[in-house]
Amino acid sequence: MVGRTDRLIRWYPAMVRMLILASLLVTPIAAAAASAKTFRQQSGLLTYEPPNWFLEGYFIAREKNPRYVFGPVKTFVSTFCSRTTWLIEDFELERLKQAAKDGEKPEYTLFLEAVLPEGIQYLVFVVLPYESTQAWFDARRAFHGRKAKGYYGETQKKLERARSHGLKIKAELRFLIERGNTSPKVPENVIMGRHKIKPVFDLGADRGLDSDVKTK
Repeated sequence: MVGRTDRLIRWYPAMVRMLILASLLVTPIAAAAASAKTFRQQSGLLTYEPPNWFLEGYFIAREKNPRYVFGPVKTFVSTFCSRTTWLIEDFELERLKQAAKDGEKPEYTLFLEAVLPEGIQYLVFVVLPYESTQAWFDARRAFHGRKAKGYYGETQKKLERARSHGLKIKAELRFLIERGNTSPKVPENVIMGRHKIKPVFDLGADRGLDSDVKTK
C-alpha cells in the first residue's frame, strides 16, 4: 500500500503538468471558435461551397504587378494543417443568385477562414469568372475608366503570358484579415514568407517554377 502511495506521489506532478498542457491547448481552440462565430455574425458571413472551376484555377496575390502565380486554389488550401472554411457575405450570396437568374457571371468575394495556432486569419479572395485576360481588363476599365490602362496594363500583359502557358487564373487574393483588422501587408509576401507557399510560375521571368507547369 505504501509503495502504491509513493508511486502516486511521484506521478502526481506529471499528471498535473499534462492537465495544464491539455487546458492550454483546449483554451485557444475554444477562444478561436468563439472569435470566429462573433466575426461571422458581425460580418454577415455564411458557409459556402465554391464552384470547382474556382478551386481548380490558379490565383495571384498582388493586385498590381503581381510577381508570381500560385495554386491551384484547392492545392493552396490543402497546405493549411488547421481547419479551413469558405464563407461568403449574405448580401453577396443574394447578388450571385440574382446574377444566375439573369445569366450573368460577376466577380464576387469569398473569405477563407483558417484557424491557425497564432489565431484566426481570413484570406479574402476575389473570384474571377473571366475566360480571357481581355475580359478581366475590360471589367477593370468599366470601373476605373481611363486610369485602368496605367494601373492594370502591365498586369494584363503578365496574365496573358501566364495564360499562354495554360494557367487559368480564376482568383486574386486581395487582402488578409487578422485579429479582426485588415492587414496592410501584401498577401503575396505573407503567403510566401509566413506560410512558406511556393509559387508555380514567375511572371517576371516568364517561366514555370513547378514541374506540372509546362514552359513554352
